[in-house]
Amino acid sequence: MTDFREIFLNVQKPGRYIGGEINSVKKPFLEDTVKIALAYPDMYEIGMSYLGLKIVYHLVNEMDEALCERVFMPGRDMAEELAKRNMKLFSLESRRALSEFDIVGFSLAYELTYTNVLSMLDMGGIEVRSENRAEDAPLVIAGGTCSYNPEPMSAFIDAFLIGDAEELFPKFITEYRSLRAKGAARKEILAELACLEGVYVPSLYGTGDNAPGDLTPRPVHPGVPEVIRPARVKDLETAFYPVKQIVPSVKIVHDRIAAEIMRGCPNRCRFCQAGAVNRPVRIRSHKRIREICSETYRATGLESIALLSLSSVNYPYLADVVRGLNSDLEGKGVGISIPSLRVDEKFYELPEVISVIRKAGLTFAPESANAEVMKAIGKDMDPEVLARAARLAFEKGWRSVKLYFMVGFPVDVEDEEKDIADLARRVSSLRGSRPRDAAEVRVSVNPFIPKPHTDFQRHGMKSRAQLIEKKRKMLSFSGKKIKISFHDVNQSILEGALTRGDRGVSEVIFTAWKKGAVMDGWSEFFNYGVWEEAFKSEGRDIEQLSGRCFEPDAGLPWGHIDCGFHSASSDNVSAHEDR
Repeated sequence: MTDFREIFLNVQKPGRYIGGEINSVKKPFLEDTVKIALAYPDMYEIGMSYLGLKIVYHLVNEMDEALCERVFMPGRDMAEELAKRNMKLFSLESRRALSEFDIVGFSLAYELTYTNVLSMLDMGGIEVRSENRAEDAPLVIAGGTCSYNPEPMSAFIDAFLIGDAEELFPKFITEYRSLRAKGAARKEILAELACLEGVYVPSLYGTGDNAPGDLTPRPVHPGVPEVIRPARVKDLETAFYPVKQIVPSVKIVHDRIAAEIMRGCPNRCRFCQAGAVNRPVRIRSHKRIREICSETYRATGLESIALLSLSSVNYPYLADVVRGLNSDLEGKGVGISIPSLRVDEKFYELPEVISVIRKAGLTFAPESANAEVMKAIGKDMDPEVLARAARLAFEKGWRSVKLYFMVGFPVDVEDEEKDIADLARRVSSLRGSRPRDAAEVRVSVNPFIPKPHTDFQRHGMKSRAQLIEKKRKMLSFSGKKIKISFHDVNQSILEGALTRGDRGVSEVIFTAWKKGAVMDGWSEFFNYGVWEEAFKSEGRDIEQLSGRCFEPDAGLPWGHIDCGFHSASSDNVSAHEDR
């Protein structure tokens, strides 16, 4: 019998693996129950902060015919313990190996977790490549933001669930259970599941007969749809939300009540993938949000509430929600946060919001400080509005502001780095006339990555050399009050190559993993050289892939995924584009 106690004593944070947290669910492994391992390809602290995982976990466990357990990417010390003892990666609830489940489902929220998926499959006793899996092997499925271009992971995933899990996953489970009860073979099950709206089975599609330059997969199996349309929750008001959430065993990144107040975004920023793939806008009533927060607080005792959406200031009842929550939770020491605010005149209509939120910091996402760039990307941000918003916040007690920007849009402008620094200095000075009274402004800058399903999807990234130069210029403006950080250029180049990759990129991912690539989203583990070698060994070039432009009529790798939104031609993005 496995001595888990001894294993847990040999790792730094055993709370990541022991399970048994308050509100966790452990159901019996019955023969006719569909057993699902919900896998998050990153550390416990990251995965347990993700609202999508909480929703799916409790949604499935409320179904009589199914159970759901959790598994996360183990730390290096735990991975070594498993290897030393010849043990398989196991779930938290029953400590069963991944290979003992019927379905293993991955949440793909970030491209730099792809090699973690391969590691978790391998450690869990499951063949990494879907084509090598035996008849009785678990179905490996995946969903999340990255599934809107599933091709780079197509060699490893049996089925992608694209769209809203609340709408699709229960149907998927019910259909799977019915087919299994009839004795259907693995291939037959996958073919039938592929007919559900939002389900994509890569093995039933291919590009072998395509014309040169056409990278869109097309059916190679009769009866499956040529175009996959994401599943959508039509009414967020009645959509499932778990109020009895798991209370983590260790400190996580976002230890809070996450209340989604609106799904989708009314703004049409031309670079934003989240806005493009989550249309139309759906909202929850302020009454329902108050119910959710109050019930979740009673079940968890968490002392922070985050009101989540892509643009919370556009939620029409924001002031009502904040007033109501402060009344409901008065005297309980519960703080309210709005993680990101759009710079908007509506900000001034919300004095209730400004005066009651904790004063730890305020975040805005102008994206650019250059007027030509903002026009090209569809970001309607008036610097005067930002200045008024910041001044009002400082008057109400805020001491610092965080600003998010991107550089390297496909727009030919000069000195965008200086424009950002000038705007940051202006915001800083609004807190007081004397230098020592200036506010701290933390400026976070990311290289722009053209994402699938956006107006910029056919454009490429700036070159590595160009981005390094932009980073050098940007960091030169950092100082005592203006603190500038710039995302790792090499990680951004890799993300660009993966997010815009075709089916052949699966081989690069596999090769990189075999060469030791893992935990690529963590700077201490990321090794750009390994990825360069992997691309080269597969006859590809990482910068060519991240920087490639697609012709206006070329079939895109994600062209078979139809989100109901058709981006503008790359020729019409701006009159100031790099050509």
